[in-house]
Order: sequence, then C-alpha cells, then structure tokens
Amino acid sequence: MPEEVVIPNLGITVENGKIIEWSKNEGDTVEKGETLFVVEADKVTTEVESPASGVLARILVETDTEVPVFTVVALIAVDGEQIPDDYAPSKPPPAAKESAEPAEEKAAPEPEAKPAMAPGSQEVSEGLAVPAARKLANDHGLDLKTIAGTGPDGVIQLKDVQAALEAPAGAKASTLARRVAEKEGISLEGVEGTGVRGRIMRSDLKPTAQEAVSSGLDKVIPMDSMRKAIAKRMSDSAFTAPHIFFYSDILMDPLLSFRKGILPQFEETFGLRPSVNDFLIKAVALTILEHPIFNAVLNGDEIYIKPRVNVCLAVALPNGLIVPALDGTDRAGLVDIVEQRTDLVQRARDGKLTRDEMERGTFTVSSLAQFDITFFTSILNPPQSGILSVGKTRDELYLDDGEVKSRKTASFGLAVDHRVIDGAQAAAFLQSLKAKLENPNFTFLHL
Repeated sequence: MPEEVVIPNLGITVENGKIIEWSKNEGDTVEKGETLFVVEADKVTTEVESPASGVLARILVETDTEVPVFTVVALIAVDGEQIPDDYAPSKPPPAAKESAEPAEEKAAPEPEAKPAMAPGSQEVSEGLAVPAARKLANDHGLDLKTIAGTGPDGVIQLKDVQAALEAPAGAKASTLARRVAEKEGISLEGVEGTGVRGRIMRSDLKPTAQEAVSSGLDKVIPMDSMRKAIAKRMSDSAFTAPHIFFYSDILMDPLLSFRKGILPQFEETFGLRPSVNDFLIKAVALTILEHPIFNAVLNGDEIYIKPRVNVCLAVALPNGLIVPALDGTDRAGLVDIVEQRTDLVQRARDGKLTRDEMERGTFTVSSLAQFDITFFTSILNPPQSGILSVGKTRDELYLDDGEVKSRKTASFGLAVDHRVIDGAQAAAFLQSLKAKLENPNFTFLHL
C-alpha cells in the first residue's frame, strides 16, 4: 500500500489549506521528514514533511488549490512498489474551490414543470431560461430574476431578455418610484426592479453608483480565510469562556522617563529601539511568574499551567488581526524581546509566520495606545485565560498639596476566563503589574 500524504491539522479553527508550493516533483525520491510542500491557511504558511521514505509517485492536488484538512494530496511509493492506476485514496481530494478560467457552459437541462412565478421570487433561477436568453443576459449584466418569462411554465425566452434591454428605465418604474427619483436626483439607469416584469418599485431605489462608490456603501465584502478564522475563534471564546473584566489607571511618567533615559545608549550599543510595548511585555511575563494561574489553559476538567511564558502581541493587519507570541518572555532579556517583537511584527505583516509562532502563546497583550482610545474590553484569545488591553497615554490633572499638576496616565483592562481565574486573583495580578510599571528602575534593573 502506498503512503498517503494529507493536509495536516493546521489549528482548531482551520478547515481548509491551500498548497502554494510543491518542493518535490512526481518521480523524485523523498526521505522521511523532508519537506514535500508548503501549505497556507489563515495567512500562515507551514512546511509539510514527508511521512515516509520512497518515491513521490503521484501528486493529486496542484498548487494554488484549496482543499479541506486531512485531504489526501499525494501518494508515496515505498520499497519500489507500483501504485495501480485505479488506486483510490482513502479520502479523494475534492475539486478546487476556485478556478482561474470559468468552466465551459453546458446546455441547460429541460426545466421541470413549475407554475409561472413573478420576477424577484426566490425560486426564479438561471435554470428557467433558455441558453440564448441566459447568454444575452450575462453579456449585458442583466439579472434574470428581474425578468418574467413568457415561455411554457414561465421559462425566460430570448425575446423576454431583448424586451427588457430595449425598454427605457423610466418605463419600467412605478409612478411613485419615478417621482421619488426625480425629487432626490436618483438615476433609474441600472436599477434592478423587484416588481412584476422587473418593474422598479420605491423600495428598489438606492444611492447612485457614484454616490455609493464615494461613500463606500452598498457593497458586499467576502470574508477571507483570516476573517473567517477570527469570527470563529472570537465567537467560540465569547460564548464558551465566561469573561470578567478589571480596570486600573497606571501612571506612565516613570516608564516613559526610564525609556527616554536608556534609549540613546541602547540604540548605540545594540542597534535596536525598544518600544513601550517591549517593556510592557516583559513586565507582564514577570507578573505571570508571580501569578502562574495566568499561564493556564482549561483542559477538560483540569487546569494546566504551561511551563513557558510566551506573551502574545496583537498585530493589526488591513484585513484582520493576528497574534504572534514571543518565545520564553519570562527568561528573555530586553534585547531579545525587542528583536523577537520586531521580527514577528514584520513577518506577521508579510504573512510569513509559522504555525508554532501563532499557537504557542499563553497570554495576550492588545494595545490601542496609538489611537485616541482611553480604554476598551478585549475577548480572550482561546485557549488562553487572560488578555490585557492598553489604552492611550493621556495627560491628567491632579492636586499635589493644593497645587494643580499634570501627569501621564493610561487605562489598563484585564479580561480573564472566570472558569480558571477568580476575581481576587485578577485584581492581584493587575495590582502587581501596576507596581512594576510605576517602578521601572527596579523592575528592569537586571535587563
């Protein structure tokens, strides 16, 4: 029996993967553990290794093809065996979801006898049009659902499409629709009517195409794989883990002054520029060492405290959010943290993160300090039990012995999974983090 190569499990929320590159060709000799192909899912690329040594006898799924996980994508002949031409994989690969070229149009089957229906009905479809009518409508971008067929059983004939194309827009509009269009300056050209025989009704009137484009309204945005994964993960988190939230204002002047003081020498010595987030990541890791329950995940009826503290930093992308994790932040020095954070953020934006970098995180930091957002709540990044939200640093007036002074303050929010962490534990964590950030000279003394 040949060794079947499959798309591996790429994460708890990932359903499909796209092969973007084959490292071997059919007929090549492969060794167990050698990279066979590269698969992409949720904007993360992963190298898939050969499960056995032998000859790559057959590639079943070509590049740029998206298939479900565990689909058999190749066959490896082991010990010189020959694979029969009629060999059927245990799970044959389905056809690609998208094709560069549209499939050749086939003749429409004879429609089943159905009563005539008004245009706009959900049952009206391209199957109720003769091929010539369907082609003419497609060539002119005309929706067949707006046309009433005059053929037997409501089948749309060629003449029905021709009549719809020749009819002036105004003639296809109701009196009320025409009056409203004239009053509001809305063009009836291109408006699809939902009334009988495609008649334009008042409810069909929308902003003109130019207005819609300029405002960004009236459009459909398909969800890509990243947005689908975000939607699933956040829904699972929101409806599975009972969230509780805690907030505290933290004085930022000490940390900002500390960073300003070491920045010139740090840049000159290491060629790196530490950000406020770098200090924050380290402070969070040190606080987790004092409160290990924040490094825990719920595993059935058990709470498992993971052995390594890997703090995640949320990175905003044009089409979503990605949360890579820095490795070993409890033991890492500030130089290591700056290097890791810089590298991960750049590769996150380039879509070059590995699956391990996406899934090894134990706690997340989400900062909107660059926006005019004072505080916000965050949804847990499953299966983690805690996430810290950081708002903008703002100027705040206060009284000091009767004298009005100004100081810089930021609001921090902590969301935790109440199944794992109790309120008192969360309050103690936030209080300990506050103490570290407000006394950076001692916190970062040995970094």
